[in-house]
Amino acid sequence: MTSIIYEHPLNEKVRTYLRVEYLFQQVTKLQPLETEWQQQGFFSSLFSLIEVLERNDVRPDLIKDVERCESALVNWSRHPAISDEMLQSMLQKAVRLQSDLLRCGKFASSLKEDKFLAPLRQRFFIPGGTCYFDLPQLQYWFYQPLAQRKKVAQEWLDQLSLVETAISYVLTFIRERGQFKELIAENGFFQSNTEQFELLRIDYSMEYQSYPTISGNRYRYAIRFMQLCNSVGRTTMDKAIPFKLACC
Repeated sequence: MTSIIYEHPLNEKVRTYLRVEYLFQQVTKLQPLETEWQQQGFFSSLFSLIEVLERNDVRPDLIKDVERCESALVNWSRHPAISDEMLQSMLQKAVRLQSDLLRCGKFASSLKEDKFLAPLRQRFFIPGGTCYFDLPQLQYWFYQPLAQRKKVAQEWLDQLSLVETAISYVLTFIRERGQFKELIAENGFFQSNTEQFELLRIDYSMEYQSYPTISGNRYRYAIRFMQLCNSVGRTTMDKAIPFKLACC
């Protein structure tokens, strides 16, 4: 039976990190640009990514988090069971990221000022605003050679590569902090204290035809498993649901 890992952030910082990670995954999947619909999806995801980075200045948080990762790695280096080769590689990456983040300016600022992207971005946030009669330059761009379009798209993404790498590094570190434990949600409900964790990860089976919803903050949380319902949208499960939980 299919197993799903659901992740729920417990603070706004990690919520933003997960949004940025998800948008990078979308952009990467749509980057082939082989069809008009891939191209539309690529620009839509790219502009959403720029919007999130513009509204949330993640650079200061990333600098602090990478520094915390480095400090934790230094402490772990004293443990005899830790692979020294892997540890040194992660430490070197943390040092490089800190240096690059301290030197760089605000993320996505150059893409905001791009003469081709700026007018497109304005139209993409209007429902139906991406029709070719509104954006003839977008239709023209699609009929340029594929290799040329891919090259330009990669140049745009290269300008965001630092934030992608840094967020991937920090989220990987956060996820690796938690170990999955087997638990039971009696009547589809479970609650506990978080001890100031930042991320909850739930591994559950599709066998029970339900999905988790989480409420709470960095101090306390509650998990309720729900079922889809045609008449009222969703209903609460009324039986025990086994699941695995990692608090990170």
